[in-house]
Amino acid sequence: MKKICLAVLLMICSALLLAPSPCSAEWVFQVATGSAYSFPTPLNIEQAGEDDIDITAEYETRAWSTMAPYYDFKIGKWNGNHAWEFESLHHKLFLSNKPDEVDKFAISHGYNLNTVNYAVKWKKFIYRVGLGIVMTHPESRIRGERKEDDGGFSGFYLSGVTSQVAVEKRFDFTDHWFFSIEAKLTGSYATVPVADGNATVPNAALHGLFGIGYKF
Repeated sequence: MKKICLAVLLMICSALLLAPSPCSAEWVFQVATGSAYSFPTPLNIEQAGEDDIDITAEYETRAWSTMAPYYDFKIGKWNGNHAWEFESLHHKLFLSNKPDEVDKFAISHGYNLNTVNYAVKWKKFIYRVGLGIVMTHPESRIRGERKEDDGGFSGFYLSGVTSQVAVEKRFDFTDHWFFSIEAKLTGSYATVPVADGNATVPNAALHGLFGIGYKF
């Protein structure tokens, strides 16, 4: 999995470096918030000396219930009706159908989806596809054993790969500022550490976002 993540990261860097830079290019920066619905997906938890835990996981997003809210930002370089973008979506997962062995399982400080997108404007909408990596900050207590924030980079891990498709509508209210709404479907695969083991946490989610942007 680490080799796959590094390969995707290299691909992202290459796409950014090789993207054309015409003099007429327009840069766009956007910030947004919203929420997401995570579809039920398999969850596998492995701990040394214990039976595996295998369930069909159901997750809550709790977009505004913690100190790490659900948010998204992207920056893109547009050339006419086409653009390359970098996007970071701060997705959140709280396991709601916890089995008896699981006291807590959440990735609430970020099931972060970082992608390079290709976007196209067509008939007043923007369509985008993206591919990238998942960065996670897991928190769990399983069979009484808590996973401490003592690994990765300040508790964050390079955990997997992700992809997205999305459609966006923009509403200009000045020459530079605009309001946007967006619907997004993401599919991700990640492995996160737990006490004495790890958990495989794929995710498929439908996102609804609204925000503002600036063209410069």
